[in-house]
Amino acid sequence: MFKFIQKYTGVFRNLRFVHYLYNLLHRKGLKHNKHLYELYEVNKSVYAPISHKDFIGKKAKLPWLDNFINEKDIINHPDFVQLPQAIEQQILSWHKNGFLVWNNFLDDETIETINNDIDGLLNKKVVDFNYTGKKVFNAYKQSYTIRKVIKEKRLLDLFGFILDKKIIPFQSINFLKGSEQHAHSDSIHMTTFPKGYMIAAWFALEDITIEQGPLSYYPGSHLLPYITNDDYKNSSNEVMLDGDANKKYEVKAASVIMENNLQKEVFLAKKGDVFIWHANLIHGGEAQLNKALTRKSMVVHYFAEDVIAYHEISERPAIFDTELVGEIRDDFYKGQTNILDM
Repeated sequence: MFKFIQKYTGVFRNLRFVHYLYNLLHRKGLKHNKHLYELYEVNKSVYAPISHKDFIGKKAKLPWLDNFINEKDIINHPDFVQLPQAIEQQILSWHKNGFLVWNNFLDDETIETINNDIDGLLNKKVVDFNYTGKKVFNAYKQSYTIRKVIKEKRLLDLFGFILDKKIIPFQSINFLKGSEQHAHSDSIHMTTFPKGYMIAAWFALEDITIEQGPLSYYPGSHLLPYITNDDYKNSSNEVMLDGDANKKYEVKAASVIMENNLQKEVFLAKKGDVFIWHANLIHGGEAQLNKALTRKSMVVHYFAEDVIAYHEISERPAIFDTELVGEIRDDFYKGQTNILDM
């Protein structure tokens, strides 16, 4: 059933009552929102549509590094010295750039296992590409190695430092080819209130050249205002979602790039490198010049705990994997005193 839903592109995909029923069937994954709705005085069911409109006039604290923090304050943070040296200088530039690179994060054995797992799961039809024909969602549910990587303590500690909250993985996406996705900010798809409490990691599972359709991004674009459904011609109504909303959003994102004269950079990754970006950083996938080549990679999106998580473009609340959340709490948080407990 889940694989069918991932591939389905018909009219039912855009009917709001279908999403409401889906939310009811996955109510365990929405329990995290109940106390948060009360906290921020969101007077609606956790199963109902939600968007930026529900937070107009409400104030909340942004991630600390989203503010103009003095470098000395960052350096003097007691957990700064625990970060890898190669990451420290990039953390100081996080507010300006909105991204950082962790070279050689994954070893060859781990990468080989992940690639073999994906090939095997696809061959056995345990997982499949979604409707784009390029993305395999949430293979961490079948692959022990992917599950281990997305819960990697080094990542969770780093993300906890950046967002100053506990961190949980939301989804994994594996690619065999380049995504060729138009420039976008993840914040339109994976949104939070307060803003900015999502972070993403892109893992290179092989060396990647310009011919393979590498990741591209726009440094500093995260500092621009977050785009919402009111900022482009989204014709969703109380009954039906706009099936062309994503295309219309991408046109808006392209205009933002032009209006602000943003300069694109391309990440030619080495096998094992990880590219980490801010929730609002505009990025995309370059055209794959050589269609015969693979571009094996994996993206994992993370939310901070204790924020309201939803999808602005479809106005659906984000459904968490409660089993995965429980594992992370057991593995990393119980009995520890570090940045994630402050």
